Amino acid sequence: MPITIKTTKLHSSTEGPKRPKKRWLSPSSINAYLRCPRSYYYSRIAKLKQKPSVYLIRGIAVHSAIQKFYTHKIHRCINMDYSEIRRIVIELLKDEWKNQKSDILELDLKEDEIAFYFEESRKMMLNFLHDFLDDGGFEKPEPIIEKTLFSRKQLLLGRIDAIYNNRDPPLLVDFKTCKSKELIDDYKRQLGIYALLYKENYNIIPTIGIHFLKFRHGLEEFKMTERYINKIRDLIRDIHSKTRSERITDYPCTCGWCKKNFKI
Repeated sequence: MPITIKTTKLHSSTEGPKRPKKRWLSPSSINAYLRCPRSYYYSRIAKLKQKPSVYLIRGIAVHSAIQKFYTHKIHRCINMDYSEIRRIVIELLKDEWKNQKSDILELDLKEDEIAFYFEESRKMMLNFLHDFLDDGGFEKPEPIIEKTLFSRKQLLLGRIDAIYNNRDPPLLVDFKTCKSKELIDDYKRQLGIYALLYKENYNIIPTIGIHFLKFRHGLEEFKMTERYINKIRDLIRDIHSKTRSERITDYPCTCGWCKKNFKI
């Protein structure tokens, strides 16, 4: 009876380890990589905690307060006096500001500096309220708030602050707490990514808007073209190809100060 020997195919050592899979990307991670690859490495691969900044803290507090404005159904209190709804909006901000207390203390700011940034934030919330009232917000359909869209095809996700489906095409809005209305490249890419995500999910190119909360009537709307969306697709493909490695040496520092922004 012949003897058979079971053989196992050995992989050549020259094949090396498998290439890491692509990582999920978002507007913030894409912009982080383009500003400085090392900063992207620290936050997305090494998972280091970023040091707090007053602008980040303020952004979180204001965004959360606006979200609560809708989740607590304040936008449906049509018979409420202006003075009362104004008081509630300011209280929403105060609550969110308190939630950021530990990070605020880390900043080592003086009391008058903290008061200055809170007052700026308070004015932003009132600008939001006044724009809501001027636009007849009580009578309009409720927007979708804080909606995350995914594209498995692109390995891409994005969290949209507000979607107004009563518009044709729908309007996607991002709230900004920045000091000017300049449409910087980071914002353009972010808007393009939102348009791409919405198109891939609903087969519609939406109108995109930024609500600059520092200003009254701060909503600026932009039309997205198929050409720009395709440009965003190319960018995503390129960044996927550059962010598979887990070696820090593959992510050079191009800003000169990213180490200062993380708890290393």
